[in-house]
Amino acid sequence: MIGIFGGSFDPPHCGHQALVRAGLALLHLEQVWVVPALPVHRQLSGCADADTRLRWLQAMFAGDARIRAVDWEIRRARPTASVETLREFRLHMPDSIPWLMLGADAWAGLESWREYPEHLGLCNIAVFARQGVVTASLPDWRPVGIEQARDCESAGHVVFVEADLPEVSASGIRDACSLGLPLNGMIPGSIEAEVRQQYCTRVNGGG
Repeated sequence: MIGIFGGSFDPPHCGHQALVRAGLALLHLEQVWVVPALPVHRQLSGCADADTRLRWLQAMFAGDARIRAVDWEIRRARPTASVETLREFRLHMPDSIPWLMLGADAWAGLESWREYPEHLGLCNIAVFARQGVVTASLPDWRPVGIEQARDCESAGHVVFVEADLPEVSASGIRDACSLGLPLNGMIPGSIEAEVRQQYCTRVNGGG
């Protein structure tokens, strides 16, 4: 099974890293493809360009052959809807149904996504929620348990994964930079110095 984890990664952080690893460990994914986006629904900060965000993701996950950073969305050089990425996956992997990995907030807004509900025929979805937090179902998606996920041979299923993820967000990192606060534990060590330079310097008007 292959997971797809897309996002703006503005910047990438330990929460992203933890979610990918949770997918590998809890959902028993064989691979996760991480896809940095030029998003449709939000504006980027402008602190790091697409190639830089891709390179950071590659550095974050270096050494784990199960995780691949993919340039499908950024190479289009325009905002790209997730449905386009799912269609491209089908072109490359016609015999595989991907598991689209989402946080509970993204799942809650799924019906507003471009071309929804085309996604029902293109993927299954793994929703990563905080432990003990009840996540609502959406019409037409068929819930399955984690142990049944490997047996899903068609699209349109959803599994809710309770994961112990760190309380960190890209917006929180940008806010911390603007206030001159430390970023301890928020960013993987392999990219921390570069992220600090790109975000803390630019947010504070230093170049």
